[in-house]
Amino acid sequence: MTITLDDVTTILGLPIVGKSISVRKLSKRRAIALVVNTLEIDEHDVRHEMCSAGGNSMRLEWLRAHFHNVIENNSMERIAWAGRAYLLFLLGCTLFSDKTCTRVPIVYLSLLSDLTTVSSYAWGAAALAYLYRQMGYASRFSVKQLAGYMTLLEGWIYEHFRGFRPHLNVNYTRDIPHVHCWTSRRESGEETQLQAFREELDRLGVHDVIWDPYQNCSDVHPCHPVTFYHGCLKCLERMSQIYQITHHFGKAGYEDSVQHPDRLYYAIDAIEQLLQDQHIIEAAPSTSTQGRSAPSSSTAHRFGAHYTRRSRS
Repeated sequence: MTITLDDVTTILGLPIVGKSISVRKLSKRRAIALVVNTLEIDEHDVRHEMCSAGGNSMRLEWLRAHFHNVIENNSMERIAWAGRAYLLFLLGCTLFSDKTCTRVPIVYLSLLSDLTTVSSYAWGAAALAYLYRQMGYASRFSVKQLAGYMTLLEGWIYEHFRGFRPHLNVNYTRDIPHVHCWTSRRESGEETQLQAFREELDRLGVHDVIWDPYQNCSDVHPCHPVTFYHGCLKCLERMSQIYQITHHFGKAGYEDSVQHPDRLYYAIDAIEQLLQDQHIIEAAPSTSTQGRSAPSSSTAHRFGAHYTRRSRS
């Protein structure tokens, strides 16, 4: 049992179908140019902020300070700059928040350049992929914090486990996302008792779980067929990693691939591992594809069978 695409679209109301959230990593020079061109902020200020924030990122507070005084009477250009800044701010403190909760990567800005296409992206699917990855990182012994959109995780818990629910929001209506269904414990004055929650978890039985919490609202929140998808969800760098694996093979051309089929099998094997969420780039040296013998014939057979099944579907 885990968070699904159906949970994401019902709890948050975000699209789970649309263009993939995939962009390549930016060099420092390109990141600066992106901010200057899309937000119209002085290049010197951008360079200074990136040095302060670290990496190709900017602080949320710095971003807000630049656009907090925009009003309706401003020019359409300035309103558009503020719109991109607001969306970038929103991504940094909600869907793709990091452990600091104070910074946002500039790379997301490349998805906001054209404001007319922002709604065409599958933001819900990307948010779920990002949360999955952060939960995977958080499961490591040395990691003490969890990044990602905690409101999604919290809302999912409330939907499936009665014993952890806060008070209901009396103003909630069925036609709005389920995230509005609950009143936060802080607003209701209710204190969180960690020990009580742990004891509740220990007593949890199969009948205490709500396996289909959206049954009574399927008319206003129908289950999209894509929620039955089984496979890899990606967000940002996955496509760049696949490109790094395959671009040497693609550049070699057809003739070379026929003479050296092991190169194709290397690419297939590497991509297969990446899609199984083994994080090839971060893997230990012992699992690196460098220096390995060519993949066995079973690998090529699996790829061929997979390709055949997709062709028939």
